[in-house]
Amino acid sequence: MSKRIALAMAAVMVLSGCRIVSQKELAALQSPVNAHLAQAGAIYHEQMVPQVMKSAVPLANLIAQIGQAKDFDTACQQLGYRAQPEFPCHFSTQVSGEITVINTQSRSGRLTLKLATGPIESVDVQIGPVYRGTVLRDSYRGLGYGDFNDQTLFGDFAKAINQASMAELAGFSPKVGDKITVYGVFTSWQLPAPPLLITPVRIQP
Repeated sequence: MSKRIALAMAAVMVLSGCRIVSQKELAALQSPVNAHLAQAGAIYHEQMVPQVMKSAVPLANLIAQIGQAKDFDTACQQLGYRAQPEFPCHFSTQVSGEITVINTQSRSGRLTLKLATGPIESVDVQIGPVYRGTVLRDSYRGLGYGDFNDQTLFGDFAKAINQASMAELAGFSPKVGDKITVYGVFTSWQLPAPPLLITPVRIQP
């Protein structure tokens, strides 16, 4: 290519607003970050929290209704949610009680709540700063793996949802003896029994 042609092509690119992009930028343009991942915070606050709050059943009532169902699969269909048959069932619940233990020795902090009523005497509640598991993501009925088609992005979405939940707990300073009400989600393969671990979306005094 002659110097004159090269200069002419450069001029055309400048005048047309074109620019040379790196391989990394080209890959990003061809495969943009999943929009759901970018909106994880808004999805959590605007959709997930209202979904859990609306469907939450007091734990004592929930356990009674599960026990009265024809079988556990029927109970899950009527009272809970699971995206695939091979997954555990996710239940939204509401529990009230007194804090008896606060464990913050690890980053996966949790507290033990002695329940005011119910067939289960106590439950554990995740308080972070790191949540174990993906229960919040997997309990959400609005999105599934098919909306990501990438295991890494789907995992990042779960982390972003957990972080959004923990951000709401930033001002929560629990003390032994405090009485609180928790709205959250837990998973089970059968009639719920101790130890039961609840991942919260809302904690109220």
